[in-house]
Amino acid sequence: MIRKSVLMSAVALGAVSAPAFAELNETAQPVEVIRVTTQFREQSLAEVPVNVTAFNAELIDRLDIRNLEDMAAFTPGLVIQEQSPNNTGYSLRGITTDSGDTYAESRVAIFQDGISITRSRGSYVELFDMERIEVAKGPQPTLFGRGALIGGINLIQNKAEDDFSASLFGGIGNYEQREIGGHVNYGLGNGLGLRLAGVHRSRDGHIDNLLGGTLQGRDVSAIRGVFSARLDNGFSFDLIGNYQEDNGPGTSFKSGVLPTPGGDTSPYTAAALFTFPGFEDNQGLGLDRTVWGVTALAEYPLNDAWTLSSITGYRQFDSREVFDPIGAGLDLINLAEDARGRQASQEFRLTYDAGDRVSAVIGATWFYESGTQRIPLIVNEARAQALLLQTPAVQAQFAQQLGVPTAALFPTLSFLLGVPASDFTNIVNPFPLSVGGTLAAGVPVPLGTYQEEAANSGRTEAFDLFGEVTLRATDRLSFTAGLRYTDESKRTSGYGGFVNAPNLIVGGRALLLPGTPDGAVVSQSASFDDVTWRVVAAYEVNDRLNTWISYARGRRPDVLALDTTAPGFFSVAPAEIVDSLEAGAFLTLDRGTISGSIFRSEYENFQSSQFDPFDGSLVPTNAGEATQYGLEIQSNYAITDAIEVYATYAYNLAKINDTLGGVPQEFGGNRFRYAPEHAASIGLRAELFSNEMGTLSLLPAYSWQSHIFFDEDNQRFAGVRQDSYGLLRARLRFESADMRWYGEVFGNNLTDEQYLIDAGNTGATFGLPTFIAGSPRTYGVRLGVNF
Repeated sequence: MIRKSVLMSAVALGAVSAPAFAELNETAQPVEVIRVTTQFREQSLAEVPVNVTAFNAELIDRLDIRNLEDMAAFTPGLVIQEQSPNNTGYSLRGITTDSGDTYAESRVAIFQDGISITRSRGSYVELFDMERIEVAKGPQPTLFGRGALIGGINLIQNKAEDDFSASLFGGIGNYEQREIGGHVNYGLGNGLGLRLAGVHRSRDGHIDNLLGGTLQGRDVSAIRGVFSARLDNGFSFDLIGNYQEDNGPGTSFKSGVLPTPGGDTSPYTAAALFTFPGFEDNQGLGLDRTVWGVTALAEYPLNDAWTLSSITGYRQFDSREVFDPIGAGLDLINLAEDARGRQASQEFRLTYDAGDRVSAVIGATWFYESGTQRIPLIVNEARAQALLLQTPAVQAQFAQQLGVPTAALFPTLSFLLGVPASDFTNIVNPFPLSVGGTLAAGVPVPLGTYQEEAANSGRTEAFDLFGEVTLRATDRLSFTAGLRYTDESKRTSGYGGFVNAPNLIVGGRALLLPGTPDGAVVSQSASFDDVTWRVVAAYEVNDRLNTWISYARGRRPDVLALDTTAPGFFSVAPAEIVDSLEAGAFLTLDRGTISGSIFRSEYENFQSSQFDPFDGSLVPTNAGEATQYGLEIQSNYAITDAIEVYATYAYNLAKINDTLGGVPQEFGGNRFRYAPEHAASIGLRAELFSNEMGTLSLLPAYSWQSHIFFDEDNQRFAGVRQDSYGLLRARLRFESADMRWYGEVFGNNLTDEQYLIDAGNTGATFGLPTFIAGSPRTYGVRLGVNF
């Protein structure tokens, strides 16, 4: 069935393309193709033997791409879910990066002007004043380096020019939407320029909090300054400074088990999220985050063939977010995450291209990062002992720690603590709790709060050597081979279950949760190295059709993890390896392009994760072997001069293998999380009229995906999945004939589709999964002017 599905999809691609081949003999010139720098040199997208989805400034504007989720909707194979800017998941072909632990390694590399911004809590950035976005799919070890297990995203920002330009836009909408932004470019002459760009976006949340305020809103401000130099001798230099600040309200963790007071468990209605007075300096629910960085890009042609490039970067983030992870109106638990990180990197590249049969690039990279993640916790003692000990998942976890069957948990606790068994059985059924912490059965319990804290810190220093050579065997046939060697040193530290006050009070006695001894900091170091590679054969069938086939090995680096349940408190997740075979083609037409690829990937040491409720971390686990097949197609076509269409389709069948060495795997047969089997999108630009005053255009866009799971344990909880859904957006835009100003009305999710962006979350560990609703219908007006 797998092979048949891929084959039928390939036949469908041929059917779509077949009429286009009739155009190959026409005398008209083919459409201009977006130029990219995916292979470290500027090329037409048609020439790149990689499955790349690229958006230039014109396409970014046409599709109204204003954030990473907007971009993902039109990128086959990419899913981005944003709980908050501090907690975003990136899934490329079903391979997900979303952990905030300092020792976690990425699978999807994210770059901003060549600088890695992959660290989870600092990776989400606003898209404004953009030159181009490139998303390369498949293992890209030579091009994107460590962490590009299954691909990379490169965000290319506008640089300064040597003449004057400026723009300004603003908008308002429902949910108190406010938006303002623009740029000023000042030319200094002789190839020198300064550019300043910025944006502010805010809106109230779309979920009301019955205990005050709203949830799932936005409040972000970002600014960028660029100095650029383009000299007559070919030397170019860009100095870029970015700063972003996020202060959004809380995440709407809505319990799917416990209804809100007087309410329900629907994730689309009001939630009841609580914050303890004084917790984390009274920050309250929500995010306080800053991200800033400085990048220096330099390029110098040594002669007609050799070019030396340097990419230097420093980046830092500081974030703190407060959660109510149960979401049921109980003053039970508050969690916070205080994450900080800094990184520095230096890369040198030497490229050779004399226009003959051989071109090459060699380079070296030094990368350093360090970070801390602190997870404070505050708990209402009465409600915790009543609620948590009656939760089957927590009972099982306690029993496992004690080495006894779950059925023997309460008798064992009674014996160890010298507490009558009735002290447990009286609190097993906690509902309803009355004010003052008295159970419905009338058994008094102590009322108060305790706090505990866990933390982890990680440090990585990596050195990479890489090279890639392309040999043009004939005018139409070329071969490429690339190799990267990585050597990395890691150090992980932390503590778990550090107790500021008794953890869990049962019968007046403290029940201590597992953690590091007396909350002491433990540390461990390790070193790893590995080699990754890719080989590509490309054949230009004619001036319009390019084809290629590649075989590549990608690697997610080994993870040295703090694990309070492991001997010595550390565990090592071996490097996740993928071997991927892929074949693709790019067809250039007179009025558009069609491109796509089919692929098959095999994974070893497929890394999943499990939540450790005792220190709040996601502990990496080895889910064994996995296999995926897929197909991705994208096209744009101008039906007439006034109507242009952009469309994508992705098929992805990604599953964990049933067995490993003949032994059944724990999640065998399960689908990857955030991996829809089918996804499609279509965008349209239709000029309704155009005259001496201006042009009125309709720009609708629709994206759809089949169902997804939120956990590799697909059956963990009923309802912890999202059924298929589609989102419709549209703009009606009038632009003056001289392109000096425009006005538009816009709407997103116009059909008001209800869908989830995440499910399960921290509450699932306690048998109380929570759900986060996606954005409802939003709309507004926007005005802009260009100077």
